[in-house]
Amino acid sequence: MMAALAILSGPSQAAIQVAGTRVIFDGSQKEQTVRLTNAADQPVLTQIWLDTGEESTDNTIQTGAQSTPFIINPPVARINGGKAQVVRIFKTAEVASLPRDRESVFWLNILEIPAKAAKVADAEPQSDENRLNIALRTRLKFFYRPAGLKGDTISAAESVKWRARKDGDDYVVTCINSSPIHVSFARLALKQGDKQTEVPGGLASPQSDEEFRFVGAAAAGGGKLTLDLDYITELGAFVPVSVSLSDEG
Repeated sequence: MMAALAILSGPSQAAIQVAGTRVIFDGSQKEQTVRLTNAADQPVLTQIWLDTGEESTDNTIQTGAQSTPFIINPPVARINGGKAQVVRIFKTAEVASLPRDRESVFWLNILEIPAKAAKVADAEPQSDENRLNIALRTRLKFFYRPAGLKGDTISAAESVKWRARKDGDDYVVTCINSSPIHVSFARLALKQGDKQTEVPGGLASPQSDEEFRFVGAAAAGGGKLTLDLDYITELGAFVPVSVSLSDEG
């Protein structure tokens, strides 16, 4: 539909609502569906694609620029106001190249282009140069879970290990995820005495370590370290957890 669009940010509200906050593709199934609903009164043109999470260097949306082992049908859809569209995602033979002992993560993109505003009778004429149509993009994590893989998000989140070390005035907290499942965090707050330092969240990949840097958290001196966090379930719920940490120096 278009080669590239500038990424626009601001207070604009998306008309397209997605059922769920993430998509988990069960490898034992041939397809996964995603339901898109247009909450606005006007029709919206949408383009849907998957990418690997690599952002472009020129701050543009490169639709379909990255190859993934999935096919989306339909890749472009007009959704009338108040109506819904079911998007079907099929796996291809290339999924055989993905790891079988852990999840793989991609990003599902929904780009929406609103219809042009209708001309108002007797209004002063305006040129197209004075109009701005904003294309909004929604991004969701898309997890491919191979057939037969044991585990789920909750068990994975409850089994992770944590350790902390000082790095100058910062604390670096490492999440050790030995499970085959990704663990998403909505918020992490490191507390020491009366001081609290936060990072907005992140993702711990399967069978790997993920570091979170809390800038300036170690400047105040010693004391008991506590990590408060919210992990995100497969249904998008936030589960609060508090963990006591030992300073490994």
